[in-house]
Amino acid sequence: MRMHFVGIGGVGMSSLAIHCHLMGHDVYGSDIHRNEHTEVLERLGVRVFLGHSRENWLNPELLVHTPAVSSNNPELLRAREENVRVVTRFDLLKQLVENSVQFAVTGSDGKTTTTAMLAHVLKAIGADPTVFLGGMNPSLEFGNYRKGNGPCVYELDESQPSFSSFHPTHLIITNARKDHLENFHGDESYYLSCFEKLAESAQNVVTFHEDRLTSHLGHHTFGLNEGTCVLLDRKVERFEQVATIKLDGKTHTLRLRVPGLHNVLNAMAVVTLLWAAGFNPADTVKALSSFVGTYRRFSVTTIDESKNIYVVDDYAHTPDEIAWLIRTSREVFAGLKQVMVFQPHRYTRLAREDGNFAKALMDADEIYVTEVYGAFEQVLPNVSARMIVDGLKGYGKNAEYVSSPEELLKRIKPAPNTVYLFVGAGDIINYSKKFVKNNVSS
Repeated sequence: MRMHFVGIGGVGMSSLAIHCHLMGHDVYGSDIHRNEHTEVLERLGVRVFLGHSRENWLNPELLVHTPAVSSNNPELLRAREENVRVVTRFDLLKQLVENSVQFAVTGSDGKTTTTAMLAHVLKAIGADPTVFLGGMNPSLEFGNYRKGNGPCVYELDESQPSFSSFHPTHLIITNARKDHLENFHGDESYYLSCFEKLAESAQNVVTFHEDRLTSHLGHHTFGLNEGTCVLLDRKVERFEQVATIKLDGKTHTLRLRVPGLHNVLNAMAVVTLLWAAGFNPADTVKALSSFVGTYRRFSVTTIDESKNIYVVDDYAHTPDEIAWLIRTSREVFAGLKQVMVFQPHRYTRLAREDGNFAKALMDADEIYVTEVYGAFEQVLPNVSARMIVDGLKGYGKNAEYVSSPEELLKRIKPAPNTVYLFVGAGDIINYSKKFVKNNVSS
């Protein structure tokens, strides 16, 4: 089948495109920019058009698009004019995994790392999974995808109501924080009902015991104080940590090469799910000891080790994720000044959070906030990154608004005993790279 992917360079779309290509389909697509995902596809022989146009057309039998693609996209319009079948990436993923044993991970925070951990363990113990990941992890053949002959492991994006139509065999719900409530008509009960519908369809569900909205949906839970799997003790060793956990009355020592209490919780979710699925917890714990982090989840670059100058890149884009990130950075880089460079992601999220970003950023020592990365959204009236800066100044914090990342690079210069956190789900990573390039000694 010839398949046309609109937005083929997205991390989720590219994994689907790779899978379909390797399965023998004739795959091509388009995207606004070239990136690491389009480069991988082109090396595989997949044609990628730059930009969107009616002329990007090779007479496909199926067109696949992301939710971000507008209804007046020229390629989407042409598909409808020519009666080509149109599906979303959700539809295609559901079709690709439906006849497999499915391990799914969903929730507002921690999906990508938890999915990567789950895939890493199943691969290590010989289950040979096929993996669809919403990020890049070095243990996977293509970073965000792995082709196997065993179960399917996938990250299930909860941003659209259609996520509730999946039927996973095994399911982790990390938490639910109403992060995309605008896509659920602003209705919390509807939002929760989608998680309920998804959980009802799964044979084995694991949830976070302390999560207000979804804890009750789990057959088993993991938690800080209560649950099927409970954290008893934790010791931090800079970039590594050791945790003692208790599962079904037995204790296990969990050694992780990724920092942060949130990553202990992610690992506990995996241990609990696989135990409930019939796997030996000792094998899971052993496999997790060799797990390395996912790209842009506390990715550290050293500018000058002798002067204790470091850069951290992180995808955190919700208030809770930002709070966990700063907490982790203070553990890893104890005693260093924490300089936060934050790029808000989506106008709707900024408007909905109503001051929560300022509260989350409070624990940084020095804060720069760039303008919002719209992610295809229209600018909302009276919604600007200045809202965050004004909120921080109201709390007495040192915060500056920066109209563009280019201006930011002129403002900040590396100082001893400082860690610079470049944070957000937009293109802030490009400016982090420039900051490093401009300041690392050759």
